[in-house]
Amino acid sequence: MEEKETPSRDETTSIQPPPTNFPTPIPETNSSTGVQDVQEGESPAKNDDEPQYLGPRALTFFMSAILLVVIILTLDQSILATATPKITDQFHTIADIGWYAAAYMICNASLQPLTGKVYTYFPLRYAFLGFVFVFELGSLVCGVAQSSTMLIVGRAVAGMGASGLQNGALTMIAVAAPPSQRPTLMGVVMAMAGAGQLLGPLIGGALTQHATWRWCFYLNLPIGGIVLVVMACIELPEYKNRKASWTFRDVIRDFDITGFTIFAPACIMLLLALEWGGSTYPWSSARIIGLFVGSAGAFVAFFIWEYWHGENAMIPLPLMSMRVVYSSMLASFFQFGGLLIFSYYLPLWFQVIKHASPTMSAVYILPTFISQIISAILTGVLISRIGYVAPPAVVGSGLAALSSGLMSTFNLNTGTGVWIGYQIINGAGRGMAITQPIQAVQSVVKPDMVPTITALIAWAQTFGGAIFIGLAQTAFINLLKSSLNNHAPGVEASAVIATGATDYLAHLAAQGDMKTRHGVLLAYNEAITETFYLALGCTLAAAVACVGIWKTRVERKKKPVKNDVERQGEVSKTENGGDLTKEENSRCGSNSSHKSARPSNELDEGVDADVSKGTER
Repeated sequence: MEEKETPSRDETTSIQPPPTNFPTPIPETNSSTGVQDVQEGESPAKNDDEPQYLGPRALTFFMSAILLVVIILTLDQSILATATPKITDQFHTIADIGWYAAAYMICNASLQPLTGKVYTYFPLRYAFLGFVFVFELGSLVCGVAQSSTMLIVGRAVAGMGASGLQNGALTMIAVAAPPSQRPTLMGVVMAMAGAGQLLGPLIGGALTQHATWRWCFYLNLPIGGIVLVVMACIELPEYKNRKASWTFRDVIRDFDITGFTIFAPACIMLLLALEWGGSTYPWSSARIIGLFVGSAGAFVAFFIWEYWHGENAMIPLPLMSMRVVYSSMLASFFQFGGLLIFSYYLPLWFQVIKHASPTMSAVYILPTFISQIISAILTGVLISRIGYVAPPAVVGSGLAALSSGLMSTFNLNTGTGVWIGYQIINGAGRGMAITQPIQAVQSVVKPDMVPTITALIAWAQTFGGAIFIGLAQTAFINLLKSSLNNHAPGVEASAVIATGATDYLAHLAAQGDMKTRHGVLLAYNEAITETFYLALGCTLAAAVACVGIWKTRVERKKKPVKNDVERQGEVSKTENGGDLTKEENSRCGSNSSHKSARPSNELDEGVDADVSKGTER
């Protein structure tokens, strides 16, 4: 009998599966974290059922719709400030001013984690269109509002819709484009967000002055209509749903409705305490203390429930225990805190100290947003080349911290070149850092966990911004009272706060009391610049948190597109660099024996413990 040739050790290694894994077309995953279990030093096995991506033409239409959504979201948040004075004039009340923003913010932050479940179990496109419709409905209610209460209700409905738009946009980018293109696309999204923040006050001022404040909300309707039409015409790739259908009991369990009913009140109580504390009620009042205590108790109960609920939890705790995940959440939390502090208080500095109109103050912050737009796009291209997201995140947060410290030195005589230069540093840092946490977490979890993890990052961004804006407002008011005592001791702080800085300064100028006016200017400058210290702390904390994603990589190499759809995994690379087609791989026995064409993510130490060593089953 003819003796068969015995394969060499190297040949055997290249066609045999790892000893701890059985041949399977789908790699083993850690069900608790959603991270693929791989042998140390190897990439995840290629899947025969890899996701399809949109080709260039479809991707262009898709991104156009996403960018329009980003525009209406950022416009909706930034345009309200310039419309508020006219709104209060028409409804004859200033008591509800805080609720115009708070109603939107509370509904947005409370619902965001639940939207991850919606995008996991329902078709992405239809879920996204549903949230667009709710947001448009809220905008319509605001536009036709006949009372302040009706406007607040409209803002709450718009917040419900917005809760799923940010998460949905970022999730759909993850399924529409391969990892190698996502950094660039994320950079474009960030650039458009900066443009929306920039244009919001300008458009709001123009509409309020030359038309009516209602058009600040009507403007969302035609833009949203275009989004609905474009998205309805695009066949978007989908994640596999866990189930094709559910019973009512399945919905309650899988969507973690019980967890949501605990989580939402916890968020609402905390945000209300921050909204009311120090302004509507004293911090020491029983109402504020009760809200803080109730929120803390609800959060404790929520995390106990989530631990007990296991893999169906709204916020899976094993996922949050990964260093790359909690580091990304902390980074986003602090990044948006610092960003919103400057978004609110830098225009105020220009209006009070430099005597700029609301429209001109928006022009004066152009350097921040222009540099942010350019930096975001260039950073996205860079990450597509180098594959690492942490270096730009750390450097960008460091630049934002540097600029925060520099802007805290502003005074009455600060020159144009100085405040332009400091803003350029700030915008460049923002653009480099702000999208990297999302890319980091999306690159380490399996596809059907992307909606959940993206919702967590979006929630951290929203919640961080809301908390630090509340803290900044409290700090600013207390600092202003103290500074007025030092620089203008004869001035009642309550009168300045109630009247407003520009009106009070104009009143002093009309009386010819220039000494008191100068003292008030010094007090405002001191209060605003010392509030920037809080932004400095946020950006420094974000830089430290970004160190936790240091080893995380995204795919660098772009794959060819065929028939308007890109299919991942058509080529699998062997250990010695040779290329095998899928058909040849199947003849060899198992795709799991070859290294993936997609480079493995070098996870942090906490993830390595679960992934590279294998999870006991």
